[in-house]
Amino acid sequence: MAESGAKTFWSELRRRKVVKAAVVYVIVAWLLIQIAEVVFEPLRLPEWSLTLVIVLAAIGFPLALVLAWAFEVSPQGLQREVKKTDAEPAFSLSASQGNGEHTALSLPKARSDNRRAIAVLPLTNMSGDPENEFFSDGITEEILNLLAKQPDLRVVSRTSSFSFKNTTLDVPAIAHKLGVDIVLEGSVRRAGNRVRIVAQLIDAANDAHLWSDSYDRELEDIFAVQTDIAKRIVDAMNLDPETCVECGGNTSDIKAYDYYLRGRQYFHQVTTRDLNFAREMFQKAIEIDPGFARAYAGLADTESIVAQWIDPAPERLEAADAASRKALELAPDLAEAHSARGYVLSARGDFEGAATQFEKALSLDPMNYDALYTYGRSRFAEGNLEHAAELWGRAHEARPDEFQAAALRTQALFSLGREEEALEANRIGLEAVDRRLALNPDDLRALMLGGCMAHHAGRTDDGRAMTERAVELAPNDGGVLHNAVCYYSNIGEVDTAIELFERRMQAMGTIYREWVENDADFDNIRDHPRFIELVEKLPTYRA
Repeated sequence: MAESGAKTFWSELRRRKVVKAAVVYVIVAWLLIQIAEVVFEPLRLPEWSLTLVIVLAAIGFPLALVLAWAFEVSPQGLQREVKKTDAEPAFSLSASQGNGEHTALSLPKARSDNRRAIAVLPLTNMSGDPENEFFSDGITEEILNLLAKQPDLRVVSRTSSFSFKNTTLDVPAIAHKLGVDIVLEGSVRRAGNRVRIVAQLIDAANDAHLWSDSYDRELEDIFAVQTDIAKRIVDAMNLDPETCVECGGNTSDIKAYDYYLRGRQYFHQVTTRDLNFAREMFQKAIEIDPGFARAYAGLADTESIVAQWIDPAPERLEAADAASRKALELAPDLAEAHSARGYVLSARGDFEGAATQFEKALSLDPMNYDALYTYGRSRFAEGNLEHAAELWGRAHEARPDEFQAAALRTQALFSLGREEEALEANRIGLEAVDRRLALNPDDLRALMLGGCMAHHAGRTDDGRAMTERAVELAPNDGGVLHNAVCYYSNIGEVDTAIELFERRMQAMGTIYREWVENDADFDNIRDHPRFIELVEKLPTYRA
């Protein structure tokens, strides 16, 4: 116990840079004494002057350590060091703030487990061409995804790590905010058909380099470079390299890869406009390289989401079906291909077939967050809420800083009547939402889901403010309106919920009927005549 306490105290000394301050102080004090010894005699100063300098240096030493412990140097100047706890809220919106401004408070660290925690910061685009930003961001995401397959690592999600893009904070400060002990940073310089990648792995506790390397390669070798970087990181952290799975289904055409990366970026935004952009990018990637399996999987996922929530036209599901089949044909052992196929089958109402595909995806990549998350959505729509809750729990374990799986698990547990478990899941998810909003107060997805979660936690003003802010930012987005309906239904403001539901239907024209049937968020408006009228007109995909 004493040894553990000593280690904790030593780590805190290093985190607050007290050790570094002590070393710097001793060096500077020694130099001053040496200078005084040389110049005081020619200046004919009293003999006791040198003694005074030594005494003052000695007195100043503990004072410097106290100041280093209590304060930190930040981009905003000297600031009081505050010890953060998991119980502190990281984000608060006052309902009285009518000007749309946000107050970002202290950021709690992510929940810990036995795995080493790492953040992959966005690689800096050194090419001088803004168009290459997609490329450098894509390289970052690919390395992140490779590391996420390592079961002994907890990898901070793309959204959280990318919140620190172009930040002035140093690595220890970023690591503290994200709750990690290891950080990967670096740069990408692309010129013609060549690329130079510089990467370095940093131990945030003492700001020391664990590993660094640079790669000068042809663009065709980019996938080998990504895999090598991931394996070198796993090796530097003394983990099992055998579990670092390589991504298959790639392309050798860098233009196709560029479009694929753009598609993935748009896909992550989950708005109607961005999903349409994502479809276009995946299609362009496929036009350039018809053998690019991952692009087909991305296209299938995009078309499936659009078919369920935005456009129920038969050609959307047909396009998703064809893309998922092609992805499997090209890369039968690609987890993303099986997950995409499962999503398509679920959207068509073939839940049994979907389960088979999702299970195959997870056998290939057990830590695949997207497969766990999407499988959970399939089970929820099917009505198998128990399994949905389990899958979303596993998804959250795969990415503890990601809030969406925890939010949906809360829904499933409430629908099952397991209120105590639901409130605990809600607490965990809301902590993740707070962390996200502290980094980006206008994160639409966090605001959308955070409204209901804050309400369940008794943070009434925060819940309303989050919901209102989301609608203010995107008043015509179907996803935002959908979650606003859920919020106002939950708090019992039926008229507002119905009004927003009508706006949501006008914006998107459809809704995933199977999902609504199992979603307890709609219980307070389920018997409203206007709600019944609108839902009854919707198609069902149940087989």
